[in-house]
Amino acid sequence: MYFSMDEIGFENTEKIKSIASEADRWQFIYNVAKSYGFGGIHITPKLYKNEFRLDINNIPDYFQDFKLTLHFGGLYNRTADRDTFDVALAQCFEIATKNNMHDISLHPCQSVYGLSEDEKKSIYELFHKTIDKWLSIALKSTFSLSLETHVSGKYFLFDGLNDFVKFIDHYPGLGVLIDVSHNYYDGYSEDEIIKFLANKNVKGLHISDALQKLKGANFETGTHAAVGDGSVDFEKVLKGFAHIPNLYSALEIKASNEGVARSLKLLHEVHQRIV
Repeated sequence: MYFSMDEIGFENTEKIKSIASEADRWQFIYNVAKSYGFGGIHITPKLYKNEFRLDINNIPDYFQDFKLTLHFGGLYNRTADRDTFDVALAQCFEIATKNNMHDISLHPCQSVYGLSEDEKKSIYELFHKTIDKWLSIALKSTFSLSLETHVSGKYFLFDGLNDFVKFIDHYPGLGVLIDVSHNYYDGYSEDEIIKFLANKNVKGLHISDALQKLKGANFETGTHAAVGDGSVDFEKVLKGFAHIPNLYSALEIKASNEGVARSLKLLHEVHQRIV
């Protein structure tokens, strides 16, 4: 297991906005990851483009010092998004190949709120076709293709981990990216997350602390918290997936620089106790 940088910390995010040169911004990202002590970098195109103003088609070669993964994000329910999805994902595959990345991860289809059951069924079938096509390509490549465990049925295609598992069981070669924070917030305990997913083709974890919706937490404050600011038992979570080789754990934490650094330190301490 190794830990990857996703969010860079509030102060660092503000700092990079003031850096004029793209080359200097790439160097800043590199230096931040090194200073925190991350072994990998989990690159989210939306974050790098909108916040960091970086072109991920031109990642500097020196980033090969890190294990790189690409979190592409989601396919939405709108026709226009489906029509452009293949083009966007083809670009992701090119980026992953060029930069020796380990994994590309996707969200399930989202923005399904208010759709009829027939509309959801149609999207479900289209998503099957998407996975059919791109998984077959990924299995011939040097990287994996993974699906994230976003299972809030009101907003995402899958309604619970049972539904998610039913889908991925059609695709033994499809990787799984477990969003610990989202699943815990939705009411799944650490033991339930492990029971549902520990025997699947897990490639990565999105790590952040959380509180549970059933206990009164709201989404904004109940997810993506620094480790120690919620109630997730990370020793139990990491131990439950410690048997998986080359597992990446990306810190999807919206916090200060100190919060990111503290979270990584605590996770390293937990990891040392369980190995």
